[in-house]
Amino acid sequence: MLTQVEIELPTLHDAQSAISASSAKRKIVCAGRRGGKTTLAAIESVERLFAGERVLLCSATQDQADAFWQKVTVWCADAIAARVVKRNESRRILTCEQSGGRIRVKTASNPDALRGDFADFLVLDECALLPDDIWEAVGPMLIDSDGTAYMLSSPRPRGAFRDLYTKAQQDTTGRWAAFHFTTYQNPTLQTSAIDDLAGDLTESARRQELEAEFLESESTVFRNFDACLTAERDTKVSDHDKHRIVAGLDWGQSIDYTVLSVFCCDCKSEVALDRFIKLPWQQQRDRIKHLTDIWQADILAEMNSIGSPNVEALIAAGCRVQAFITSAQTKPALIQSLALCFEREEARWLDDAWARSELESFEVSISAATNRPQYHAASGCHDDSVIARALAWRATVIAPVRRV
Repeated sequence: MLTQVEIELPTLHDAQSAISASSAKRKIVCAGRRGGKTTLAAIESVERLFAGERVLLCSATQDQADAFWQKVTVWCADAIAARVVKRNESRRILTCEQSGGRIRVKTASNPDALRGDFADFLVLDECALLPDDIWEAVGPMLIDSDGTAYMLSSPRPRGAFRDLYTKAQQDTTGRWAAFHFTTYQNPTLQTSAIDDLAGDLTESARRQELEAEFLESESTVFRNFDACLTAERDTKVSDHDKHRIVAGLDWGQSIDYTVLSVFCCDCKSEVALDRFIKLPWQQQRDRIKHLTDIWQADILAEMNSIGSPNVEALIAAGCRVQAFITSAQTKPALIQSLALCFEREEARWLDDAWARSELESFEVSISAATNRPQYHAASGCHDDSVIARALAWRATVIAPVRRV
């Protein structure tokens, strides 16, 4: 005999109800802070638990996962006490044997660790803070049941969440839907309290965090991507006969990537982009030599630390190489030149997802000590392709390596 337990859940406010009522399978929700997006996900998760569905919530941080977990466990407290629902605190799993449903809560700093699971209902909470490849990693787990995904977040200037939101806005199939609501649309919050908070924020922070607007970050270095990431793929060496070809080379091994950007000075177009990691130095040099020999390219390579012996080895192997020493004095001009190249649409570059994300996440800040600009990748991101491309662009204006 089935045990009957009454579960009392909060009432959805109007913006939440519109999202819940949508028949779309992929719901992208851009909402202001404290607008109720996590509460919506928690309410639907409990309903689906008792309907026999498998629910997986992925959060960017443990604190966000804890907030969701607290909501669902409090609402299911009577069912847990009646042993209708089993609670595994260490693994953050609720299971209902009568229905076959499950709620699982995880952080998702490493998307690959989530592969292999499957779900009927997937929630990506604060999606803009999750790795950009999170959807590629977890989306396939919905295939078995043609499940539903909620991607919820307050906005960030760039990144995969903004791309998904734009995709949902432009969708004509009905499978994707974009939703937007502000902090002010949550009727459980006092307007006066929100106004007080707004008074403590900058204009841009208020618009982003409370009004849920996508803004261009003041720290953004590269813009005008779509007009410039248009280089032709699979271009042939014969298409560039007698053209001057150069290459920018940024070294890496165990943490950073080695990236080689090959560029045609005559066509003003990137013709090849290679990226690899965790290869022995000799194998790296062989790979670089092979590609630059094919294109007969002059190389401008970063010389710092690990670059020095590798540049010498490439020269000894017959490559035409010039060295570039990156410093606080040389890096700003190098990066600014590439940024102007994008703004003025002076060249075309290959559109690779990982390289685009590096351009998007590259930032500038002002040093408190020197009051000078400092260019760098955002925290947790890479900038290897940015440096390689900046070197390739720089190589177009310096004298060719003398052929012996």
